[in-house]
Amino acid sequence: MKELVIENLSKSYGVKQLIDDVTLSIRTGDKIGLIGPNGTGKSSFLKVIAGIDNYDTGTITRPKDYLVAYLDQHPELDPDLSILDTVFQSKAKVIQLVHQYEQLNRQLELQPENTQLQTSFLTLTDQMNHENAWDAEVRAKTILSQLGLNDLNRLVGQCSGGEQKRIGIAQVLIENPDLLILDEPTNHLDVASVQWLEKYLASFQGALILVTHDRYFLSNVVNKIIELRFGKMTSYEGNYETYLTKRAELAVINQKMNQKEDQLYKQELAWMRKGAKARTTKQQARIDRFEEVKTSIEHRNQASDEIEFNFNQQRIGKQIIELDDISIEINQQKVIEHFTKAFVKGDRIGIIGENGVGKTTFLNTLAGLHPITSGSYHIGQTVQIAYYQQLDQDLPGDMRVLAYLTQVADNFKRPDGSTASASQMLEQFNFPRETHGTAIHNLSGGERRRLYLLSLLIQEPNVLILDEPTNDLDIDTLTVLEDYILNFQGVVFAVSHDRYFLDKTVDQLLELQGDGNYEYVWGNFSDYLDRKSDIESSAAKANTVVVKEEKPAKANEKAKRMTYFEKQEWACIQTDIEKVETKIAKIQDEMSHITSDAAKLIELNEALEKEDDTLLHLYERYEYLSELNE
Repeated sequence: MKELVIENLSKSYGVKQLIDDVTLSIRTGDKIGLIGPNGTGKSSFLKVIAGIDNYDTGTITRPKDYLVAYLDQHPELDPDLSILDTVFQSKAKVIQLVHQYEQLNRQLELQPENTQLQTSFLTLTDQMNHENAWDAEVRAKTILSQLGLNDLNRLVGQCSGGEQKRIGIAQVLIENPDLLILDEPTNHLDVASVQWLEKYLASFQGALILVTHDRYFLSNVVNKIIELRFGKMTSYEGNYETYLTKRAELAVINQKMNQKEDQLYKQELAWMRKGAKARTTKQQARIDRFEEVKTSIEHRNQASDEIEFNFNQQRIGKQIIELDDISIEINQQKVIEHFTKAFVKGDRIGIIGENGVGKTTFLNTLAGLHPITSGSYHIGQTVQIAYYQQLDQDLPGDMRVLAYLTQVADNFKRPDGSTASASQMLEQFNFPRETHGTAIHNLSGGERRRLYLLSLLIQEPNVLILDEPTNDLDIDTLTVLEDYILNFQGVVFAVSHDRYFLDKTVDQLLELQGDGNYEYVWGNFSDYLDRKSDIESSAAKANTVVVKEEKPAKANEKAKRMTYFEKQEWACIQTDIEKVETKIAKIQDEMSHITSDAAKLIELNEALEKEDDTLLHLYERYEYLSELNE
């Protein structure tokens, strides 16, 4: 088992202490999820252990020939190299052999009669056999295929940002390192790619440490969570779900300790106000204890990094956004055709589809930034749109944080009637006072996105349009944003590849399918995936049946007929189905009226699952018997 050991590591950035005397061991088989608020130094820590960035004090030791592969949030790739040459950039001898093999193989496809190439190919094949490189070659092809990288001769400079991210992922996975370091690997990946990457990393044999906002990804991949706050690291064994449970338990313990500390402080404060009668050693010890408790409480109050979304919402009328038989195109590509929908107060719509089908263009149209090709678009007079775009290009990088927000809105009115200055709103959004004079371009990527979100919500919108909001926001901010959306009284449109976010925030989905086609469905994203899986499973079964039916029947084979008992079953099966459907409807209705009795809800849910299984069995029997009855 190999091990990378970090001892007493510290790193600062300006006056900010990012990492403060951290000790950590990363062993083979460890799959670590690094979480914490934006700006706390997660990316800096990854760069330090990858050997890309320096640190102030401490030591990092690793075994000899210990291979580390690092994926940056925004991989810097040579635009003049082909995808093939980029993904096989590695010092590992086996990877270099596979690279040569792939290059030679492609040359032979173009010149199959070239004897010199044939000789070189045979020599290289012998080397591949000697170095046991064929497993690496198969792994490389699998990775490239699953990430949708098929035209390996394309130049990297001709690829989109999403494609370049996938190229970066392929590059580090193909290396098969001892330690794999991934910074936001799921950004810009479609759902299919994310699900494949989950499975790949779950079976990865080395050590892994990653930063991601994708909570399903954390639950399915990692076996340890490390939380970075105020330069300190707290380790939790288990995946994200286990972390939430343990952190909640820890919060209860801390709350009790804080209550005792607060009570002690009140008692000591009352004693101090009376004044010590004599400065004896005993009295001085009590004064010292008072100062310690006071300092502890002040530090606790300053250390709070909880974000509060305390925003009003402008009144919204009955007419919000109405689309009548609209069609949208961009660069002669059909995004959607003949789409009609009137959105009403409370609608939560997720826009999904493969990369490149036009999801952002659809949002731009809703926001009035892109014209419709045909049809009509109406927007209500009371509508106030906040459009959170993928690029925060509206943020002036050379402005100071406080000056910018003051320009957007000052003396903000809270829902309770009180007012808050721009400075107070920044603190509420986890921007300490010392950051208020910082130029925006000096903020971390996540901090800029958080400031961008604050600048939109402070304008009290009643329609939210969110384009990939989860890409650079930390989990804490996402959790509060999700709660804000759940209580939002207007309309929400969201494009996201984050399954957890969509599950929690939307109840309708518009799937853009390419070439103007679309499907509008009700439910969250997991509902959609389950339904899609059922359809694919049914299609596979149907294909199997067709294959069987195409086999020629034997001359002496008689058509299968119903038995006596099957005839009895056929006579009453429709009635049985109706009875079970009625039971299901009754249980669902009862569940909808229960809000606080968790035990009763669990009992009803178990009954519902049982009836669902019964109904599924009856459907299968009905299909089977109906074929016999033909």
